[in-house]
Amino acid sequence: MTFGSKLSIIITTFNSSNVILNCLNKIDLNLYHVFVVDNNSSDNTVKIIEENFPNKITIIKNQKNLGYGRGNNCALRLVENEFAMILNPDAFIFNKDIELILETLDQNPEITICAPLLLKKYPFNAQDFEEEIEVMKQNLRSQENGFVSVKYVIGACLILRMSFFQEVGFYDEEIFLYYEDDEICHRVITNNKICAINTEAFAYHTGQGSSGKNYRNLYRRFWHRSWSKFHWKEKQKGLAKAYFSASKLVILYGLQTLFYIFIWKPEKIIAKIASIVGGVSYLLGLKAFDKNDNPRGNLKLF
Repeated sequence: MTFGSKLSIIITTFNSSNVILNCLNKIDLNLYHVFVVDNNSSDNTVKIIEENFPNKITIIKNQKNLGYGRGNNCALRLVENEFAMILNPDAFIFNKDIELILETLDQNPEITICAPLLLKKYPFNAQDFEEEIEVMKQNLRSQENGFVSVKYVIGACLILRMSFFQEVGFYDEEIFLYYEDDEICHRVITNNKICAINTEAFAYHTGQGSSGKNYRNLYRRFWHRSWSKFHWKEKQKGLAKAYFSASKLVILYGLQTLFYIFIWKPEKIIAKIASIVGGVSYLLGLKAFDKNDNPRGNLKLF
């Protein structure tokens, strides 16, 4: 039995030209409806897709970088199928593994998010598998026939039950980047539903394959990692604990910045300063997006 007609696949890209072909070539485009949401890439990501997969993929071209959650939401609002896969452009999964996850969802209506085991290399070796199992065990809530219930799943590859998320909402649109997965999984669990991992299905995630590696992107990533952490902590544990945690980080990272200046580690300095500014921005009540809906975290204070 195939579940292909029940699934849409969503891939949000930003300067992903070096990885997008590897991702899309693994998908049977005749079986699944694929959306690519491009967050205003400055490279040739869109051109590569259009030239290699003409009329095979629905491409949504955003006029600005909306971030991970908002980008995915652009396509999620258009999905008409029963399930939607969120897949990073620097990840890939084979059809047989997709079908295993869909079978788990089809047989277990209480599961609203289901993911594969996520490995870094293909083909994987025994050590890769053992490391992923150990991570999963630390995250374990309970074990059932054919799947394990977990506290959260990593967003590089997961499948959502659309009926649930159409009711409670999709990704938190206040977040530009980071902690979207924690927030959406927490919402599942607080609604007495299940986040699950099918331990017989696999996906492969190389990590940081989009957006490029430079000081500007490094700064933005750590700014948002810091801001999103405290935004998420506020939603989970309240304002007071989030403010205390942010204040503690600013002091600690300030001292660490001085140390990295002394031994001169530029990447560490930029990461720590970005984290401090993200934390201070949160404490001052600034949002991840400015009044024009552009993401903060540029190489200037606000």
